[in-house]
Amino acid sequence: MSLEQLVDARLILVTGKGGTGKSSVAAALGRLCSESGRRGIVVEVDVFQSSMPDLLGRTPEYEARPVAPGLDVCNITWQLALSEWLQRAIPVQRLVRMILRNRLVGMFLDATPGVREIVILSRIATLCEQYDQVIVDLPASGHAVALLQVPWLADDLLDDGPIHQRAGEIIALLGRSDTRLAVVALPEDMVVNETIELVEHLAQVAPVLGSPVLLLNCASSPSLSFDERTLLDRLAARVVADSPAAELVAAGRWERDLELATAESLQRLSSLGLPLVELARMGALGGFHGGPEVVVRQLARALARALTQQTGEQQQEQQQEQDGGSP
Repeated sequence: MSLEQLVDARLILVTGKGGTGKSSVAAALGRLCSESGRRGIVVEVDVFQSSMPDLLGRTPEYEARPVAPGLDVCNITWQLALSEWLQRAIPVQRLVRMILRNRLVGMFLDATPGVREIVILSRIATLCEQYDQVIVDLPASGHAVALLQVPWLADDLLDDGPIHQRAGEIIALLGRSDTRLAVVALPEDMVVNETIELVEHLAQVAPVLGSPVLLLNCASSPSLSFDERTLLDRLAARVVADSPAAELVAAGRWERDLELATAESLQRLSSLGLPLVELARMGALGGFHGGPEVVVRQLARALARALTQQTGEQQQEQQQEQDGGSP
């Protein structure tokens, strides 16, 4: 799957280890959708403390709220999603109110495995009917796996009923060609390890999901030669501690470490045979001063540039194949 297929998808599921910047990437994909002229929404999943006020400038609620022309944001909370689910499943509103007010029923629904996940995924499916693109900021790795595997568990355990039926509909949605998965990583050993495990685990528990696109966030492109890296090590042994020169050398060695970590991470992630996109560290162009919203806009531009580059490379390869195959 190419980056173009990810960006053009109807439903984009974004996950990764916590702290990799997956929420920023989800927000950036939302900005990219808006700038392309489509109507999109960035969705959080039952979060208590939203990161979207910093990233998109607005606190999400259950009902969609606009953040830019053609772009909304929302937070799918369990109780409101349950209320909507019951209203769709039970035509008699009086019964719905009685169910929601009954503490024992509420405790049963809270404790029943899979109900919360099916209800939340059902709301996501409904949003896919209303928007050109739905970008879901899924929970971090393990929690994302637990959420996405529930439709298959419900389909196996239940022979009939509304949950079984909706589980089948959700499985069909996840298996569509315009549903895509993005996994965000960082150039760190532990994060790369968990990313590889996550990709393998998702292939097992959610088999209809297509191959994900890997996004290596905070990547550092090579800029230092071998001689320059050697010089930094020699200078580090000679500069006076706490001096301005020591700070400069430390900054250089930090950049060197990031470059080496990026190269190693790219090599390991490339072994998975999946599309892999590098996202450079943001903030150098004013993001840190302008705050997370500016970083998100920079990420959106970085994704747009990567898309343009990938499209150009594909066109060049196609042209070369045509030229080579022509008589």
